[in-house]
Amino acid sequence: MTSLISDPTRYAFDRFAQGDLIEAGRLFREILTADPSQPDALHGMACMARANGQNAMTIALCGKALKAGAGLPASRLARIHLTLGLALIAEGHSEPARAALVVAQALQPSDPRTFAALGEALLLLGRRAEAKAALEQAAKLAANDAEYLTRLGQIHLEDGEAEQAIVCFEAVTQRCAQDGRAWANLGAVLFGLGQYGKAQDVLLRACELGARTAETLNNLGLVLMALGDLPSARAILGEALSLRPEDGRIANSLGTVLMEMGEEAVAETLFSAVMGRESGFDREQARFNHATLLLGKGAFAQGWKEFESRHALLGYVPESPVWNGSVGEAPIAVTAEQGLGDSVQFLRFLIEAAKRRPLRLRFPAAELVSFMPQLDRERILESEGPVESEVSLLSLPFVLGLQNVPDDKPYLETGLHSEQKTIGLCWAGNPSYRFDLRRSLKAKWLEPLKGISGIRIVSLQRGECPDWMDAVDLSTPQALARAVSQCALVISVDTLVAHMAGAVGRPLWLLNRRGGDWRWKDVPWYQNVRQFRPDGFLPEAWPPALEQVAEALRAWEQ
Repeated sequence: MTSLISDPTRYAFDRFAQGDLIEAGRLFREILTADPSQPDALHGMACMARANGQNAMTIALCGKALKAGAGLPASRLARIHLTLGLALIAEGHSEPARAALVVAQALQPSDPRTFAALGEALLLLGRRAEAKAALEQAAKLAANDAEYLTRLGQIHLEDGEAEQAIVCFEAVTQRCAQDGRAWANLGAVLFGLGQYGKAQDVLLRACELGARTAETLNNLGLVLMALGDLPSARAILGEALSLRPEDGRIANSLGTVLMEMGEEAVAETLFSAVMGRESGFDREQARFNHATLLLGKGAFAQGWKEFESRHALLGYVPESPVWNGSVGEAPIAVTAEQGLGDSVQFLRFLIEAAKRRPLRLRFPAAELVSFMPQLDRERILESEGPVESEVSLLSLPFVLGLQNVPDDKPYLETGLHSEQKTIGLCWAGNPSYRFDLRRSLKAKWLEPLKGISGIRIVSLQRGECPDWMDAVDLSTPQALARAVSQCALVISVDTLVAHMAGAVGRPLWLLNRRGGDWRWKDVPWYQNVRQFRPDGFLPEAWPPALEQVAEALRAWEQ
């Protein structure tokens, strides 16, 4: 049969390209039987070996092909170097791969495959900027650049360059408008950027175009959760888990939604299953989620232990050995890894920690200890200086072995008295928080509180405030503590201001979303807290709740 074909080697490569490996292999072997040093056939056998995962054999055969084909045209030599480079990448030989691909690039500078492969070799060498430049060149040279733009977008995403990733993925959706995977990639990036409305539309488009995969549905479910549509999020995540029942990440996502919807028993079953079968990040996420369930209902012995899982999630690496709660005179450093609200909530535990060790406080809210009369100030050292070990502020209940409900008495004293009929108002938290749309309120929703006779409203919200509120100094944690102390009542969403009100002992009306954080569940961390919640999960359910707050304010007596 071969004798009837004008170019047997090209025909063999055509069969290979069409996926007929058996026929391609037979043809290459037939050519090599007649001429054992035929370079193109040797290259063909190298491609066969690479297709079968035999990369060491691929490298050896490419070496023979290059030795036998010294006089081949540059384009054919370039293809051999490309195959060699890809096999070297697969074997982990990054620098030899880069060298082979640079030769291929010089021999055939118009082949996008060479630039793409060179990009992968450069990635392995840690030369990420050069790798991205190589992939950009591959995309420019390719007739169909979607594959290269997708890979480039993934690398931008890994490097935290979300805006550049969006440019790549949007270009792919324009070129491949009916490719659901392209829309799914774009939706995932938009979700990561917090552009939830746009992400929802894009991910729904991906599903319509056939990419209704577990991964896409998980992202869509989390987007719906961030937007406040928890019932829909629950349905979508349930579908995702049915497609991939053993996926710990999806189980964690669904469990989180169920917690927010009050179905804690079902959520706990999901978290326990993940903890029992998974390892790594998914297991630690399930442990953390389970910890919040336990802490919310006061099961502190196990809850504080599992709460330590947050270190693995945050990538926390201590600079010194971790303090185990032992008594001694060698100083320890106290750090913090989360927000100011968490720090204020956990300041109370410094009192017991200081009885066991001198402390060097290394966290932003440390200045507030000047308002803690129960804290032995002689045990608080300068923040800088040698330490024997360190501990996170949020780990203190665990290392101190605390198992009882924390004392809910105020622990910050500014020396200032509340001003009669003065109301402090805070309506929004940090917008970078993934679920901030469900926590924070729009300023226009506060209008029912405007003009209530006999009260003065001060803004405890950083930034601009409506003209019917008075602004006060909020420039530092100490300034905030003083401002809160002068309020007869604080009305706040779940953020730093709410914890500050409890810490200084001012009555708190908490504007808490349905579900809400574990800190406001069954355990009273502070005295005199009253919660107002919307009837629904969507942010638009808040205005009627604000009407209830206004009505309560009219009836409020200091």
